[in-house]
Amino acid sequence: MTADAPSEASETTEPIAGHIIWRDGNVPFSPHFGDVYYNPKDGLAETRYVFLNGNNLPTAWHGLENFTIGETGFGTGLNFLAAWQCWTQDPDRSKRLHFVSVEKYPLSRDDMIRAHQSWPELSEFSKQLADIWPTETMLPGIHRFVLGDGAISLTVLIGDATPCFGDYDGNIDCWFLDGFAPSRNADMWHADLFSALASASNDAGATLATFTSARIARDGLEAAGFVVTKRKGFAHKRDMITATLSATPPNEAGLKSDEAPWFILPKSPSSCQRSVAIIGGGMAGAACAQALKQRGCDVHLFEKNSHTAGAASGNAIGMLEPYLTVDHAIMGRFYEAGFRFSHRMIKRLSNTGLVEADFCGVLDMVTTAREQERQDGLLERLPDKADLVKALNRDEASAAFGLPLPAGGLFYPNAGWVNPPSFVKALTREVHIHLSTEIMVISDHASGKILTSRDGLEHGPFDAVIIAGATESYQLAQTEWLRDCLQPVRGQISTFPESVVTHGNGTDKIRCVLSHKGYITPARNGVHVLGATFSRDDTQTDLREDDHAFNIAQLAKILPDLASKLSPGDLDGRAAIRPITTDHLPMIGPAPDYDAFLAAYPDLDKGKNYARYLNAPYHKDVYICTGFGARGLIAAPLAAEILASEICAMPLPLEKPLMHAIHPARFIIRGLKRRQITV
Repeated sequence: MTADAPSEASETTEPIAGHIIWRDGNVPFSPHFGDVYYNPKDGLAETRYVFLNGNNLPTAWHGLENFTIGETGFGTGLNFLAAWQCWTQDPDRSKRLHFVSVEKYPLSRDDMIRAHQSWPELSEFSKQLADIWPTETMLPGIHRFVLGDGAISLTVLIGDATPCFGDYDGNIDCWFLDGFAPSRNADMWHADLFSALASASNDAGATLATFTSARIARDGLEAAGFVVTKRKGFAHKRDMITATLSATPPNEAGLKSDEAPWFILPKSPSSCQRSVAIIGGGMAGAACAQALKQRGCDVHLFEKNSHTAGAASGNAIGMLEPYLTVDHAIMGRFYEAGFRFSHRMIKRLSNTGLVEADFCGVLDMVTTAREQERQDGLLERLPDKADLVKALNRDEASAAFGLPLPAGGLFYPNAGWVNPPSFVKALTREVHIHLSTEIMVISDHASGKILTSRDGLEHGPFDAVIIAGATESYQLAQTEWLRDCLQPVRGQISTFPESVVTHGNGTDKIRCVLSHKGYITPARNGVHVLGATFSRDDTQTDLREDDHAFNIAQLAKILPDLASKLSPGDLDGRAAIRPITTDHLPMIGPAPDYDAFLAAYPDLDKGKNYARYLNAPYHKDVYICTGFGARGLIAAPLAAEILASEICAMPLPLEKPLMHAIHPARFIIRGLKRRQITV
């Protein structure tokens, strides 16, 4: 919970949700709920007794590849830290541990650090959690963190518990029910929440434990299908509850009554597939390689060019800018999640010197009435979130940018720029890279997938294949149908020396990225980047003076003095091709078998009931990762995390509505429903 209230605040003031005060030194107390976050006498001992012992841990995870714990109420992270310590100390532990928790009011990093001082025996783990915990506001949605050299994943769902878990498919093995007491926060003990927990549980069954034995909890859990048992409570408490949920029958597993079968993901084997081939050496392929390598997979990356980062990923500078929407629509929610995942990853790699980046901020200038309306709506949606976005007037914007500007705009202080080639290189450090190898065929063999390159050589076998190329993705038989969904877009950037801005005396300097109808960046190695053109259905990458002239003309609308010093014939630059989709969201997920899809869902236009359809037919162990357009930096790393989680049967980093929105099959289903595709 955010702790903006000072520690000496009176408990008699009007309680505000999310504010805390401190008791007994380092024990956080919520005036809004009138309860402490944990037992001040021995919270760690209670966690071990109630949640670990109550779920038969550590025994329950013995011999497993993955084990997933779900929790209602992340709070200080005490339960997570205790579970992590228990897992680390167990020589028979599962290979990976996943912890999925919900929290409506996340603690600030400083308050979490203070609360953790109560448990010095957990310092080895609490320090790592504090290192990755955001310093900025955590917006609603799913936040994925990776710890313990990739063996630990922490997924925090920010929002109300019932809709968060209702939209999440987590395959949870055991549950920690740890909201504030039922008498303090009844919403955390509602029957609808228990039904959501049952739906998010592993098809093989799940266990549950909680500190309370209140009737609202017993009755709600039983109504949701849990078998409830009372046992002795911790210390002075008379009773607590443990519960079990039986396995789902095989014919019912995977498909919920309100879910479309064409978006049901194929079941991966219980053990992570060890050998994975990735086709495409750009940012998407590199991110997939890193995510799978982190999970212990043997990764082979195939690139048709003589080096990685050969297309748009080869630009010297890429903008790392959030994509926030006024209405918090699906597209905005996806790119918000993508930006925060990319930002944390790039910042970590930048801090270690592996990636060249500058978090100098991005200024999104407002020059039209429509842009002003968007700014006003965004600030209304995100009031008092200056750590994420703030409005600057003309003078403030000019000071932030470094040169006089004609208008103000929105400033994103955590944004900036990245050198994509250094990012790709960092992501592929320990990966088998096959350069100048263009894959033409993916075929099935008894031992796995075999890839055949243009020179006739065979590569493999592999347990899974990810197609992460650009427009060449539809040259493969399994994804030939993508030709109707992906459009090539040519983009040319222009570059010019820093001396044009500084006039040789260094008094003028561009300090942040400026985004308008185009963009201009601070100097990197003495060179500014200006961009970019956007030419649909143009697949040529020659450098054109006309495109330089276009970029200069866009700059002239906001910085005419600077633009007047630039001549198309004097500029250098680079052109590359990016694939975009018609709905501006990437395609991330298993590769649909196009003909089988048409045969399986021939009458979708008639609105038939979902229950009569079979689950989606896919090309076994083939996945798609493409269609990022100009947003690869804020989407490809999250896409890789999604695919690695799917391939290795781990909890997903996105809620179901967003998973459906990026599923490759959406274009087939949409076409069938609209009768644009006929069977």
